[in-house]
Amino acid sequence: MLPKWQPMDVPEGAVIIKEESMGDEMFIIETGRVELYLVRGDVVLLLTGLQEPLFFGEMSFLTGQPRSFTVKAKTDARLHVLHKQDFIEIVNENPKIAAKFLLAMVEDLCNRITVTNRNIENYFLINQAVVDNKSFRDLYIFAHKAPSSSG
Repeated sequence: MLPKWQPMDVPEGAVIIKEESMGDEMFIIETGRVELYLVRGDVVLLLTGLQEPLFFGEMSFLTGQPRSFTVKAKTDARLHVLHKQDFIEIVNENPKIAAKFLLAMVEDLCNRITVTNRNIENYFLINQAVVDNKSFRDLYIFAHKAPSSSG
């Protein structure tokens, strides 16, 4: 790891990032597994699971915007944390290392976008099947119907 990265041990179940919080750091997973999810009312939507050597937290790190999801340790994990100010120092001290790091990050983000696009296409096709097929539509309505007061 680069000297500017700080090690962080996280126990299973610990929340590492909370959706809508602010943060200027990103994380690389050395060991363990984390889950990224959204909470909408009573519904928890699992987005993905990540393990070594993947990273997370890069969007807020790069843009300064609030976190877009919550990250929780699925297992005990060892992470490495890089703060934005430390990254700026790396860029100033060694632009070649910074460029290699950014290229690796861009490649991984492009792969994530490809997977997301496939998932969106699948969700669209499933939704279209429900809309176009009366049997699927009736089953969906039946499964989501509120119980009647008469039993």
